Amino acid sequence: MLQTIARYRRFWVPALVLLVSLLVYGINYGSPKSMFWDENYHITSGQKYLDGTLFMELHPPLGKLLIAAGEAVFGGNEALDKRAFSRTDYLQGSQVPGGMSYTGFRFASTFLMAASVLFFYGIVWRISRRTWVAAGFSALLIFDNALVVHSRSAMLEGIQLFFILAALYYFVVVLTRDRPVRLPQYAMLGVLVGLVISVKLNGAVLLLLFVMLWGVDQWQNIKRFDWLALFKRLAVTVPAAVVPLVASFASVLYVHIALGENIVSNRTYKASEAYLNEVREGHSAGPKAFYYGFRDNLRYMLEYSDGVARLDICKPGENGSYAIGWPLGNKSINYRWDKNTIDGETRVRYIQIIANPVVWFSVAAGIVLSLGLLISRFVYGNPVKDVRLFYWVLAFTGLYVSYMAAILQIERVMYLYHYLVPLVFGMLNLAVLFTYIYHDDIRVNRRHTMVNLGLFVLLVVAIFAWFSPFTYGLPINEDQFEARNWFRLWQMNVVR
Repeated sequence: MLQTIARYRRFWVPALVLLVSLLVYGINYGSPKSMFWDENYHITSGQKYLDGTLFMELHPPLGKLLIAAGEAVFGGNEALDKRAFSRTDYLQGSQVPGGMSYTGFRFASTFLMAASVLFFYGIVWRISRRTWVAAGFSALLIFDNALVVHSRSAMLEGIQLFFILAALYYFVVVLTRDRPVRLPQYAMLGVLVGLVISVKLNGAVLLLLFVMLWGVDQWQNIKRFDWLALFKRLAVTVPAAVVPLVASFASVLYVHIALGENIVSNRTYKASEAYLNEVREGHSAGPKAFYYGFRDNLRYMLEYSDGVARLDICKPGENGSYAIGWPLGNKSINYRWDKNTIDGETRVRYIQIIANPVVWFSVAAGIVLSLGLLISRFVYGNPVKDVRLFYWVLAFTGLYVSYMAAILQIERVMYLYHYLVPLVFGMLNLAVLFTYIYHDDIRVNRRHTMVNLGLFVLLVVAIFAWFSPFTYGLPINEDQFEARNWFRLWQMNVVR
């Protein structure tokens, strides 16, 4: 027995990390028992899959397919009249049948996000080779109020982050094995990135991973300026990555098209007549329907995106915000509130996306320090203490900066939760930067450094608990709200 326990001791800590994550994300995740924010769209879409209804949408289908799968397995709403779901793209609260449960629809986002901590832990462990560093920084992913409240819903970011962290973990595994990079690694990474993009198109930032992988693969030829060898390698690695990526994206879209067997209330979403004819003839799973449907769905995504409103901060009730303010938590969004007055005291249950300031401000500081480190090396030629860790800092900082630079070019209205993807990049960067700065102490497991990281984790958990009423919808009064309204830039408004 003791030998068995000792054999698997390396799994104790990640298992404990996973258990804590499942508890933090999963506890009472079916509450509130009503839809909020984009759930009105995504739950409606998920039910359309279950009903076999044809529809098109702004985002690729994988996230909504998994939302539907969760409902199919865990829903318990089979006896309810849900015909209204097929006649609209945004279901009003008044149209929701009484007694509806949301545990099935929210299952995929909640528990995929909770499980993604294993990938996060694995990434940090593979780079730092220290369990306590990996476990400590995994707490940032678990105890961030914004990540928890947004993922405990039938929305897309929790699902997407699962695939993003899976792709990053695989990327890190390939580059930390000290073996030559082979074409199957490009292909597998292509499949994972394809799944990321199949949830939301902003996942295309991970295309940079192929550039990084190729750079490591061909580093010796790059240093020798061996252009012929570089182009020969490109000629095989590009197809090896792109074909699986496109295949995984197309496979997901095929499932979406095949499930659209019925046209309800003449809702055709500007689909071509050729596509509609295939559906009417019962061939939605056929090759012609896929060809026409693939083309029509992509066109719809692009046209829908162009039609989204622009940010207007002068508009009353505007929930959008400028990306430049996201690293500091601007602007918090009140997804839903329920007010109750008992014995003259008003208490409100808020479901609100709000930053854990210790996490977000630390990530922002880490990016600033990382940029300073990179500038000191590439501009001023300063030496680095650990080349391997330096390039990991470059990789995660590059992902963060590239995402934010792309977002700043977008004119349509954007929201604070669009920052969750680069926030996770920043968390990983912070872990690697910590490993870089305290490399010598970490190598010998210096107790002082371990204690300092432990105290930081305790602060993260304590601040998460302080803001948890906004995360779990715990009732608070006006004074308790104002005690948590720390920064004006968060633009939080009490419900009176």
